[in-house]
Amino acid sequence: MTTKISFLLNNNNISYEVQDHWTLLYLLREELNLIGTKEGCGNGECGACTVIVDK
Repeated sequence: MTTKISFLLNNNNISYEVQDHWTLLYLLREELNLIGTKEGCGNGECGACTVIVDK
């Protein structure tokens, strides 16, 4: 199943159809080729994959 999401990323409007099992990390790295975000520990404890959200 997919869900359409829209957001502003680095001053660009993004609309993307995402699979329900994707993580934000997967979307950024694999689909949008923004490889600066890295997976560290794999369970969210180390902070390596932190994404800053500015409202």
